[in-house]
This record gives sequence, C-alpha cells and structure tokens, in this order.
Amino acid sequence: MDAHSFPRDELARLIRRLPGYGRLAWALARDPRISRARRAAVLAAAAYVISPIDLIPGIIPVAGQLDDLLIALGAIRLALDGLKPEWRAQQLAAAGLTQLDLDADFETAKSLAAWMVRSGVRVGRHVITTALEVGGRVGSRAIDAGRDLRHRLRR
Repeated sequence: MDAHSFPRDELARLIRRLPGYGRLAWALARDPRISRARRAAVLAAAAYVISPIDLIPGIIPVAGQLDDLLIALGAIRLALDGLKPEWRAQQLAAAGLTQLDLDADFETAKSLAAWMVRSGVRVGRHVITTALEVGGRVGSRAIDAGRDLRHRLRR
C-alpha cells in the first residue's frame, strides 16, 4: 500500500477479525488476572462503542466508525499489556487472533485516519486527532480510577 491509497485490503482483514475482537474484549473484561482499572477501560470502550453519543457520529461513513474502532483497539491493547506474555498469547489465541493481527489492525486504523485527513474527507483534522487523544485518555483515566479505588480499599 502506498502512502496515499485507501487501505482497502487491510481494512477488509480488520473487518473480518471484528468478531474475534468482540470475544477478546469480553474475555478481558472478565479476566481477574487483569487489574480492575484495565478491565474498566475495556468496559468503558465497549460502552462508548454501543453508545449513540460519539465524538464522531456514526452517520458519517467510515469516520463515524473509526473513532469507535480506535478506542476499542486501544482499550484491548491496554488490557493485554497488563498480562504476562504467555497469558496474553492465550487470550489472543482463544479469540482466534495474534499479537501481529492486533498490531496490524491498529496500524490500519491509524492509516485510515491519515488517509481521510490527506484525502480531504469532510472530517476535520482536529476531529481525528481528538479521537486518538480520547482513546489514550480513556485508558489513562480508567487506570487512575483503578488506583484510587485500590487505595480506598486498602484503608
């Protein structure tokens, strides 16, 4: 894929793996080996994906789904980072995925966002940037909330 082409093949592969990501998110949200904060990030991302209120409304083709995708994949990556490598591999395998799939799909989502900006799609550059920032903040806030909760429970 050259730098200016639409990532059609990569997006098709990502779409075929979406059911696996759903299974993976469900398993991660229930895995007691993952901190509460990281599980909360997965649940928060799931709530965002199903919520009718989005940063970019779902009625905007591609862009409306892209923010959901970036947030969901970001939360999944955050949760997986909380597992030992062998547990991470087990969770991914159980969902029919690999770490290479996850990395490639996250890169595809970022490439799609970049393509949209370069192509002049009527979604402003600041909206895409904001979607990426929100994805990072969701995970960060969930971790902070988990730390606060852990601190309160220790008292």
